[in-house]
Amino acid sequence: MLPELLAWFTGKDVNKRKYPRKRRPYRATYSVDGKTQRPAIGLDLSGGGCCILTQEVVAQKEFELRAQIEERLVRLRAKTVWQDNVTHQGRRVWRYGMQFTGSPADDWDAIIRYTSDKSVAESNKAVEDLTKVRLTPDDTARLLPAALQNRLLTMLVQRGRLAPLDEKVTPLVQYFYSGVVKHEGRPMHRLTIQSKLIGLDGKPEMFETQFVFDDSGQNIGILELPSGPSPAGPG
Repeated sequence: MLPELLAWFTGKDVNKRKYPRKRRPYRATYSVDGKTQRPAIGLDLSGGGCCILTQEVVAQKEFELRAQIEERLVRLRAKTVWQDNVTHQGRRVWRYGMQFTGSPADDWDAIIRYTSDKSVAESNKAVEDLTKVRLTPDDTARLLPAALQNRLLTMLVQRGRLAPLDEKVTPLVQYFYSGVVKHEGRPMHRLTIQSKLIGLDGKPEMFETQFVFDDSGQNIGILELPSGPSPAGPG
């Protein structure tokens, strides 16, 4: 449902892949016993998998990988989706298309930043420090399905952070998208909504609520609740 949203955020064209893929060689190793590291060459990398070259056949279908991206060494577990033989620098090698089956959240976040052409070093920041990019009204209408928007806004109304919805009145909200994060072991889109509520005294109160949701838009969670309102808000 939402590949266009991620493509808009990363500045990459929409394609059939769920995550941006970077085709750039990198140093890698693999281990079938969790101890001995054997050399490999990474050919490409995405949030969902990678392609590597090895000097020998890897009989085990699922094994551990380590990849060096910029100054960071990320740890992964992956399974073979396809394999073939190719020639690399005059030598016969084995090429494997891999799908990730597990990784530490920080390492996965680093991969997403790397493949989105963002600084890997920034991936260690706390969730609230992740880059937030404001969606214009046109972006919001184009990239966020109306049903998803209504669900999110209804959740804000239920929590007293937005006035009841009225088809004739534009909600006092702004949307800020931060890409994909790992939440409870699953990749989720992260969206911050700033909402304004006019109090009984006529003074505006602003709330900031951070949501996560999957590609279907059906599974929605809140990363953290705001500690309280602030005096300013969306125009």
